Amino acid sequence: MPPDSNLLDQRDANFGHPAPERWPDAEPILIAKMRKGQELKLRCYAKKRIAKEHAKWSPCSAVGFEYDPYNKLRHTTYWFETDPIEEWPISANGLEEAAPQEDEPFDYRAEPEKFYYNVETVGSLTPKEVVMEGIKGLISKLGHLNYALDTMGGGGGADVDMVGATQPAGGQVNGTLPYQYTAGSPNGVNGGMSNASPTAPAGNWGMSPT
Repeated sequence: MPPDSNLLDQRDANFGHPAPERWPDAEPILIAKMRKGQELKLRCYAKKRIAKEHAKWSPCSAVGFEYDPYNKLRHTTYWFETDPIEEWPISANGLEEAAPQEDEPFDYRAEPEKFYYNVETVGSLTPKEVVMEGIKGLISKLGHLNYALDTMGGGGGADVDMVGATQPAGGQVNGTLPYQYTAGSPNGVNGGMSNASPTAPAGNWGMSPT
């Protein structure tokens, strides 16, 4: 990730510290009780894996999302007793969209355009790091797919850096330059995440020329 968007420098000073150091009134986590004179002899192993293999390696404790807070698309059928408006209050995400008018016609061809995510982590990574690394991984997979489609049926190899960029052996693919992942500004809208998607030249979605 480029130095100008280094997320590690944006962490809190006490990030990752034990609970008593972050919250002095909190009780420490009890691992084992020992009597006077007792001791523990143990061997510890640290493994770096991903949540796809097991949930214990997930940095997230909860992830939720919402779209269409006013239910304009009518994808949700509300169960109510008297008044659905009073019994189903609009979430805070409704402030990001215009409220529907009473006489507004129903557009059955409309599709959701905005998705609101809430990410909660267990402390090993910040929510912003989880989202940015997820976007980077998605761009990497799309880059590999795009390159495979461009070179389908052709020869030659490619050097893959696994960061969202692929460097074709011939320098160009179908007359276009190789593509490269570029991260957004950390000071952009929604913490820079809205600027994280690179611009695209003709013929290469989601990629930018080097």
